[in-house]
Amino acid sequence: MTPERWQQVEEVFQAALDRAPGERAAFLQQACGGDAELQTEAGSLVDAHESASDFIEVPAMAHDARVILADCKGHVGDEIGPYQVIQQLGSGGMGEVYLAQDTRLDRQVALKILPAYFVSHDDRLRRFQREARAVSALNHPNILTIHEVGEIKGVHFIATEFIDGPTLRELMAAGSLSLTEVLEVSAQVATALSAAHAAGIVHRDIKPENIMRRSDGLGKVLDFGIAQLLEQTPAGLSAITGTQTEMGAVLGTVGYMSPEQARGLEVDERTDIWSLGVVLYEMLAQRPPFSGATRMDTMVAVLERAPAPLSALSEDPGLQTLRGVVNQTLRKEAAERYQTAADLLSDITTAKQQLATVDIAKQQRVLGLLREPSLFEHNAVSSSSIREVTSSLPLAPGASRGYRRYGLLVLGLVMLAAIALGGVSLYRRLRSPTGSSSTGTVPASTTANKLYSQMSSAEQFQFVDEQEQRISAMMGDRPAKLNEEAVRAIKTHVDRYSARQTSVSNKPGEESLSVIYARAVPLVPLIAKTFAARKIPIVVGLYLPMIESGYQPCSENSWGAKGLFQFLPATAKSYGVAPEEMCDVDKMTPAAAHYIADRMAELGEDSEAMTLVLLSYNRGPQWVVDTLRQLRETDNYERNFWTLYAHREQLDDQFRNENAAYVPAFFAAAIVGENPRNFGLGTPPLSTLAPR
Repeated sequence: MTPERWQQVEEVFQAALDRAPGERAAFLQQACGGDAELQTEAGSLVDAHESASDFIEVPAMAHDARVILADCKGHVGDEIGPYQVIQQLGSGGMGEVYLAQDTRLDRQVALKILPAYFVSHDDRLRRFQREARAVSALNHPNILTIHEVGEIKGVHFIATEFIDGPTLRELMAAGSLSLTEVLEVSAQVATALSAAHAAGIVHRDIKPENIMRRSDGLGKVLDFGIAQLLEQTPAGLSAITGTQTEMGAVLGTVGYMSPEQARGLEVDERTDIWSLGVVLYEMLAQRPPFSGATRMDTMVAVLERAPAPLSALSEDPGLQTLRGVVNQTLRKEAAERYQTAADLLSDITTAKQQLATVDIAKQQRVLGLLREPSLFEHNAVSSSSIREVTSSLPLAPGASRGYRRYGLLVLGLVMLAAIALGGVSLYRRLRSPTGSSSTGTVPASTTANKLYSQMSSAEQFQFVDEQEQRISAMMGDRPAKLNEEAVRAIKTHVDRYSARQTSVSNKPGEESLSVIYARAVPLVPLIAKTFAARKIPIVVGLYLPMIESGYQPCSENSWGAKGLFQFLPATAKSYGVAPEEMCDVDKMTPAAAHYIADRMAELGEDSEAMTLVLLSYNRGPQWVVDTLRQLRETDNYERNFWTLYAHREQLDDQFRNENAAYVPAFFAAAIVGENPRNFGLGTPPLSTLAPR
């Protein structure tokens, strides 16, 4: 076929894509003017485009049409190295996905194969390899696990875990998601994005097709194939090199693109926050917030139009918080959205907690109203519908029925005014969030949303005092109120951590906080589950590795202590871990939990006793017991670490020079990890990642 003929085919093909799917066949017949060959060739390209899983909105076939028709051989039945291909699962612009049997390990895998014509195109091959590099750099339970990347006899492939479960698109089509499940899915995706962003990776194609749910309820984010690696790669992740998409290249799926992505501008993690907001809106309303007859119409909606408001949400606090979450994720200006996935996750978690008292039947009534077309097409909600939903939901604590009636009156007046003035613009002025948190989630403390480094000395002291009490409460009953000396001891370590946030060193112990806490994220589910099984407060397991190893599974100190929890070989052996297994977190985590549980049996389980358990982890239980006995007759004796700290001048040099800093350092690590936004971290509060 001549180049001129191919140009004609591609022009007709591209023009057809700008029509609504139902109009394309008629357009092709008209545009081809009786040229059967032209209609057949352009039509086959349109069919291939529509059957693709929309991995990227404009698949590679649309950029180089001539190779599609020549490469249609499948791989079912083939043996690709150790993989026996069983059946095709799907296809898209970036490759075909097959179910295969790994004959070496006797397990099923998903095998993504790069079509042969991609190999001849350097850009496509690099994009495929970038997907492999991006995904393999991540290790998180909510992100697809990659097993192998390879090339055998000219076939390039990625072998990943096989997920036996539906996509979010399929769940939405079945209408099977409850309000609780909507929030759970959103929280899991936000958790995955937080981990990816901490590693310097932006997904850029979050949509229902790229989210799957296993049969056990665990959500998985797929396809980092068009992920952009941020230019400022955190220290310690030097193997991931920054790349930048060519300006003007629009990759992604139009209905889920952020405005800046649709314009072909540089993007950062806030583009994923937008896309997750679109998915959340669609799960709630069962319709996308932005749509049009053609791709260009949809793009215009993304850039210029406000989505129909979720006005069916009542005055229940949890639903108000949820509405605030949706509004803030879908701000056109990136600076007005949530700035991190951790912030978004925090507000989703708040909404989940606030909605915990709303039973399933009432949740379904709310979703039914949200999904009523008239609510979106006309922004009209009958007063009887509002009364039905709002009267069935619990009042906020302390609210009266009179307040509810007043609230309904105000809501009615607002809606009448909205109708009179055109609706949407007034609604947006009244309802759009004004701060970085959605309504109802701003703590009483004036320091809650302030960077620690920007607080005054008095504010820093207040912040540490408040957060120490919070961490103590997480550790058990009877949290002690500390005196000024003890609070300042903790503050000293918080100050040191804060100063390290700007570090660019790769040296262990000197890395930035962002790098260190990012390492913690994939470890949280294992640690939390293991420590909870031993009835140990999970906060202990989450932050011991921070002060012991900086979350490095194979760290080793000058004393020979090794592993995530820094056991001496003899101690590890006594808890069933061989010296050669001390870098294995699956072995060391249960051993550490067992050790802590033994110390709790000796020293107690309430919050004050847990400070002694922590000290015994550092100094040994017998010394702790003997020293408490020694100090029992002193003034102001309480059975906790802070008594020892107050009398440190009476104790030995090892305590004064080493052990006295251990518990304050633990509290500081926990304060930082539970308040990431105050320290400029991209991770969520670690305790929020624990399995529920």
